[in-house]
Amino acid sequence: MRRADPAQGQRGVAIISVLLTVALATIIVSGLFMREHITVRSVQNRIDLTQARWIERAAIDWSKVILAADKKSTNETHLGEPWAVPVLDTRLDETVTAGAKIDEDARAATLSGQMIDAQSRFNLNSLVVTDTQGGVGVSIANLAVFKRLLSYLDQPESLADVVAARILAAQPTPTTEDSDEPVAVLPMIRVSDLLALPGVDEETVEILSDYVIFLPRQDTAININTASAEVLAAAVKELDLPGARRLVTDRERVYFKDLADFNTKVGSNPQSEENAQLSLDSDWFLVRGLIRFGRVESLTETLLRREPSKVEVIWQRRL
Repeated sequence: MRRADPAQGQRGVAIISVLLTVALATIIVSGLFMREHITVRSVQNRIDLTQARWIERAAIDWSKVILAADKKSTNETHLGEPWAVPVLDTRLDETVTAGAKIDEDARAATLSGQMIDAQSRFNLNSLVVTDTQGGVGVSIANLAVFKRLLSYLDQPESLADVVAARILAAQPTPTTEDSDEPVAVLPMIRVSDLLALPGVDEETVEILSDYVIFLPRQDTAININTASAEVLAAAVKELDLPGARRLVTDRERVYFKDLADFNTKVGSNPQSEENAQLSLDSDWFLVRGLIRFGRVESLTETLLRREPSKVEVIWQRRL
């Protein structure tokens, strides 16, 4: 019987040890490379995000300039003005991106967005009014306007009472001359906040989102030059939906320059106590923008308030 060569066995063990060492080293090096790759990617994403925020700020500043210039040039706010023109996907060069290098192999930095007249929508906060003594109650006229709007949108009119009650519950109650009683619930700010109410689902919010809004003031008027046919028909009791649609079609050719012209076309007195407050000008605007830079996509919505001397940001959210 042939004996095994001890030297040969030792050589086999050595080979296996070398292979294990090489495999272990390969795993360690691969792990280091992977960690380095993740770190580099994380840093790059943060750079892209920071740059996107700078572009976002520049877009808001540009919106302010447009709105301020429009305020100085005309007393009416209508859809034929520069602010209403949407910005389609626009490729940005390195000057616009504050000198940041855009790799040729990377996705081009782009900006798209649109300004929307917030007063083209029904302000849900107008469902509640404050009298001269500081008392708070539901506005009967505006409640009726909201119910008409809900009916035009094929939504239950009972929802108006639920929303009005919720807004009223969030109003501070005066207790003394210098202090208010804490509110029971927080005020609603965005249309999506309606989801907390009974009977409101995502489909309802999606339907309402183009027709209603929460503005910080209760006394805002509906702009007849920018409002949809549904909002106009709801705002003016004497105006039905087909008539409102004809007005919107005519408005595309010639916008309203005074309320008397609107009254003539409606054929009644829209400024009655049963109707919503109407105007030709707007002070509140929504700015929606989508920025793509590198691997970052940033979709934002910003509420701006335009005053005679300035335009300020009220709130901003990222969608």
